[in-house]
Amino acid sequence: MKKIILSLVALFAFTGVFAQGIEFEHGSLEEALAKAKKENKIVFMDCYTTWCGPCKYLAKNVFTQKEVGDFFNKNFVNVKMDMESEAGKPLMGKYNVSAFPTLLWLDADGNIQHKTVGAGDAKALLVTAKTAVDPENSWGALNKKFLAGERSEAFLQNFILVSSKARFDTKVAAEAYYSTKKLEQLINKLDTEIILSTVKSSSDSKFLFVMKNKEKFYAVSEKASIDQFIEQTMMGELMNVVRKGDKEETSAKKKELISLDEKIGAKIIAFSEVNMLYRNPDRLKFYKAMVDYSINYEFDNSKNLNRYAWMLAEAKEELSQEMMDNALKMAKRSVEIDANFANIDTYACLLSKAGLTEDAKIQAKKSVELAPEDQKKDLWSSQFLIK
Repeated sequence: MKKIILSLVALFAFTGVFAQGIEFEHGSLEEALAKAKKENKIVFMDCYTTWCGPCKYLAKNVFTQKEVGDFFNKNFVNVKMDMESEAGKPLMGKYNVSAFPTLLWLDADGNIQHKTVGAGDAKALLVTAKTAVDPENSWGALNKKFLAGERSEAFLQNFILVSSKARFDTKVAAEAYYSTKKLEQLINKLDTEIILSTVKSSSDSKFLFVMKNKEKFYAVSEKASIDQFIEQTMMGELMNVVRKGDKEETSAKKKELISLDEKIGAKIIAFSEVNMLYRNPDRLKFYKAMVDYSINYEFDNSKNLNRYAWMLAEAKEELSQEMMDNALKMAKRSVEIDANFANIDTYACLLSKAGLTEDAKIQAKKSVELAPEDQKKDLWSSQFLIK
């Protein structure tokens, strides 16, 4: 018996040596801060919720990786915090956490040194973590320099971009930076990145400048990024007005967007109408608007076509022949643009729903063949093929 116990102890010790991933503390934030002060480290806090999908992705696929664990365990005292728990709720306001996951790096006194929002891969997380521990380039270090009066061009550029990525308010720093620049000087890759990360209003002179000089900005940045910036800025403003429920103000904003750019304005208005119908009890009315929007405005966007086509594939309501034809058209077009296991899976599902069983089997086999091993089991196609 003694030998068995000793063997088990040895086994657990052996396993511990090769443990992978981040080792999280099980106590409170205060205890983690105290430990960080004692060990001369900073605290890494994973701010999550139990319902957050990206949070679960990080916990399962990123925090568990050996390279991530090696760096985090060496440099940080790590703690997880459910922001909807009694311990987590007060921290949401204190650290201005409004989206999940939010990843915070705190000094031993609880002051923010760095922050990022969202779930990326291990490589991206390590880049951020290395910045967080950098005494010269973490957000906390840069903010101290800014408050002390540092205003050089290179510094402001870096500080604005770091602050923007970490979801900190960049208004004061951006105003200081733009006050030294003429609009014509902003047509370059770095300044375009700064504009895209700081400008939030369609009435901003820099937004209007980009609108009037799109081709020049396309030459120094990615066209898709410029277009997305323009659309998201206009969409954000329209949705803010729509939520107020003032019909006259909404009508005026729509006219304003059309005057800025007739084609983009029409797309934004159409999308807002689809968005407003999403919770309409008459689902067929929503599907009809969504299909019209997809075919008229997203027919060259593989990801969005697949996203909308899948909603139709999952629909519980009986779809008309015309709507089924359009759903197949959307799914097929998505595959033609960029064939991958996800959109082929959607196409297979819709073919089956349309009664085209043999064609569905052909596409389902393609989807399963292309899918990574760890995602095959979740495909509609996998379930379909074993029936």
